Amino acid sequence: MKVTVENIARLWFGADTPIRQYKIAMNPQLWTACQRVNQVFIAPSGALNREQYRKSDKSAFARAVQEELESRKLLVEDIYELV
Repeated sequence: MKVTVENIARLWFGADTPIRQYKIAMNPQLWTACQRVNQVFIAPSGALNREQYRKSDKSAFARAVQEELESRKLLVEDIYELV
């Protein structure tokens, strides 16, 4: 699964279906990043729960997840360079 804003938003905010569960199982790093970001994410609109998020909030969440994944990737690359 490509790590696009749309795919991340569908995975995190989508209805709980067997296909979604399969995508979660096949993309554990992405799901873990979503969980980490969810703990600290504050919606730009000020919505307090996910059910009230606007499309822009969901997009901002997905971009934060992308940044989280990229920062982890860079961290791992730095560690490999040190070894």
